[in-house]
This record gives sequence, C-alpha cells and structure tokens, in this order.
Amino acid sequence: MGSSGNGGKASSSENLFINGIHKETPKDNSLKGQYNDLKNNYEQIFIEAAESIRKELDTIKPENACANCSNKNCNVEKKDIFAPYPASGCKLRDWQMQALTYLTGDYRQKLKAEYKAIMDKKSEYECNKCGACCKLAVSEYSYEQLKQRAMRGDKYSSDFVSVFVPIASEEAAKSVNPEYFELLNILVQDDKIYYYHCPKVDGNLCSIYEQRPDICKDFPHNPLKLLPKECSFNEWKNSVSHHAMLLKAKVDIINFYKQKLG
Repeated sequence: MGSSGNGGKASSSENLFINGIHKETPKDNSLKGQYNDLKNNYEQIFIEAAESIRKELDTIKPENACANCSNKNCNVEKKDIFAPYPASGCKLRDWQMQALTYLTGDYRQKLKAEYKAIMDKKSEYECNKCGACCKLAVSEYSYEQLKQRAMRGDKYSSDFVSVFVPIASEEAAKSVNPEYFELLNILVQDDKIYYYHCPKVDGNLCSIYEQRPDICKDFPHNPLKLLPKECSFNEWKNSVSHHAMLLKAKVDIINFYKQKLG
C-alpha cells in the first residue's frame, strides 16, 4: 500500500497537518466531521503551544536586566521577547539571542524526538487490508513531473512512480471513493491535484507485498494527513493527533521567532 501523502500533496509542507483531531474519538466519524473537528480545535492548540514556548523562554530571562544598564537612551517600554532592544550592551538583547539559539537547537531536537515517538507508536496498529490507499492516491505533481523528480534522485517520487499510475479521469477517481475525493478537493481548493492508483493491487491485496517500496511500507507517513475512512490507521491518527498538532504549532512558532529575532 502507499500514496503520495494520502490526502495531501506529495512533499508539500503547507498541508502537512490537515486533519488533526483534538479529542481521541470524534463525535462525527465522517471525513468531513473529522476535518471540522480540526478547524474547531486548532486555534486553542496553537495558543497552548505559544504559551508553552513563552514559559520556556521566561525561565532563561534575566532578572532586573535593566538595573545597571549602560544604554541610557533605551526607550523600550514593553520588555517582551520581540522588543527592539539595543544591539550591544543589553542583557535583554542577549536573552533574545539565547532564546533563538535554544529554540532552534535543543528545543527543536526535543520536538523531533517527540514526533519520532508518535510515529513509533504506529507499530502498535496493523493494516486492515482495505486497499483504499492503493486505489486512490493524490499528488500535486503530474506523472511526468514525478518521473523527472525521480530521475533527479528524489526517492519519494521514485518509489511513487514505481507503483502508481495515473487514473484516467477525475470522474473515475471520484468513483473509487466519493467521500474521500470530495473532501480532498475541499482541502486543496484551487490547487491542481493529480489522481493515481496502484495496478499491482489484486482485490484489496498487494501482489508484490514482499517487494513493495518504502512508500508503501511506511504508510501512513504522518499522523495528521487525511486518511480514507476505511483505513485502520485512523485509530492511531486520532489517538496522537492532538500531540502532533501541538508539535506542528510549536515548529511554526519557532519559525516565526526566527523571522522576528534572526
């Protein structure tokens, strides 16, 4: 089994977490219900992430930093992490740089370890052999573009074109899984997507299972992609998605800090 993102765009970081669930079991198990649950909860999760990072940075903020400061002409009133402190001789400016180093170094490594733990937890769940991910996969790239990327050494694209071929038409793709198809189109909105299927599927089973590429072995590739409703890995996704969304929010916030302080 495998897909190019399975509900998102292949290699597209913008849509990395498009279907996270705050609650362990959503009230509405339809795909649209899961997506709505994400929209209703992500704002609070983002606030939670921002507050967590702020508390981390407050622990290294110097006390009484301005008490013996030599910068007599400093007019900074609000002493927060984003204030325009003097470039030299300011303990709070030093704090900004320490914070940036910490967030992009040790703290980011901590987030990577947490994300790995989430992915490792997937091993507790098993494929139910529904075949949904094999019968309808999507990518932001056309078949020719994927082959070109594969020729340039992109392993993901190489794996993808080794098993998937284009579906003849959007109508044919929709007929495979109407609910999944409709929500995919809502999520990508005006962006172009291409539909694929694996011709090596016999019924719901893989005819090259022992030789299947990593793209199939590693499916699903992250815990917050939209999965077909039939997929048994939805249980794993729903159990970890709040934590995964929290990590995603923290990564986005770190990138914001880099822009503001770097």
